[in-house]
Parts: sequence; structure tokens; C-alpha cells
Amino acid sequence: MGGDRLSLQDIINMKIISKIPPSLAWVLAFTATVVLPGIVQAATNNATNLAGGTTTLTSSGMVTVTSTPLTLVKAVFDTVGGTCLASDDLDPACNSTASVSVPAGRSLKFLIYVNNSTGVSATDVRFQDLLDDVGFTYAVGSLKWGTRASAGATKSNIFTVADGGTALTDAFDGSTGSNEYAGINTAVSPDNLTVGGNAVSPDNDTVNIAAGTVFAIVFIAVKN
Repeated sequence: MGGDRLSLQDIINMKIISKIPPSLAWVLAFTATVVLPGIVQAATNNATNLAGGTTTLTSSGMVTVTSTPLTLVKAVFDTVGGTCLASDDLDPACNSTASVSVPAGRSLKFLIYVNNSTGVSATDVRFQDLLDDVGFTYAVGSLKWGTRASAGATKSNIFTVADGGTALTDAFDGSTGSNEYAGINTAVSPDNLTVGGNAVSPDNDTVNIAAGTVFAIVFIAVKN
């Protein structure tokens, strides 16, 4: 049997939540919604006379603030041997492609991670992904999470950490300090994976990513 084509795609907006409906049959269609600390632009700090008195305040020294935007990355791995098959950033280590043909019945591991390579911590990080449940069946209880240092991070070693990491329940049952960072709702179509706090369902535990750290989620889905 010929394989159907699997594609990964996402849109990330650091200031608002953006959604794109899944549009391709037989696609692991991720509708990425990301809430991360906003991109900080250069800023000029000027003093003004807010009281409206007779004294005019002179401009203060200029202050410039810069930051590195965080990115959400997705990749698909073979469950046998842990080979990266495709990634949305066209990583050469993942065949420089965002799509791969797979036959029905093939088990795949999907890696999603945020790399906070900045020098400051990122607090209350949230993202959602929609799994095309027509093309794929989520493997119940397969959610895991892990972290590693940003320095020297590759998809392979990020995958190894997450795949060997801490198991999560599928339910949205995370209270503060529980380390239950993700949940997946398979009662809706497409399946809805939520990582971090979520205002429209019971919250997961809050995801805070320390400076110079990668936070990763991995799960298994079977091609229908």
C-alpha cells in the first residue's frame, strides 16, 4: 500500500493567539496557538511633566531593551530507532523536509518543544495543538515531558530527553506544583492537546521555562 503524506505546519504569533483550521487530509494538522512573553522592541524612555506644573522635566537617558523571540518547533520521529523523519523548520538532521510518506498502521512519535535560549526565564508558557483524528489515532497515555540545556541542543538529544522523561496523564488535572503540564481531549474532533494553563478547560500546571532551557513534549500517534 502506498503511504499518505504527512505534513507539519504551524504559525506562531508571540503577541496574540492565532488559529489555523486543519485543512489537509491525512495530515498531522497542528493548529498552533502559542502564548509566550511578548517580543520586546527597542524602547525610548522619556521623562514628562505629568503633574502639569511650571517645571519642565528634561528627557532622561535613552534606554534600549532587546530580546530573542522564543520559537515553537515540531518534529516527527520513527518509533523504532528514534530517527527524525521531518520537522517544520526543515532541519537537515530530519531530512530537510516538513513532510514524509507513511503507511497505515505506522506508529510515530511527535516532538514539540520551546527553546528558551535567552538569559531570562519565560513564565506561564502555553500552547495548543490539534491532532487530525481522521488521519491519526492518539496512543492513550503516551504523553511525556522533559527539559535540557539550550546549549548544544539538537532535535535528537531533545527527543531523547523527552522520550525518556516524565509521563503525563492525558487528563487536564494539573494543580500548581503537580508537574502535570499537559492534557489531551480526544472527545472532540480534532483531538486537542493543551500544554500549560488553559482558560477554556481545567488548567494544567503552569509551564515556566528557565533561562537557557528547552521544554519538550512527546507523544505517540498511529497512522490510520
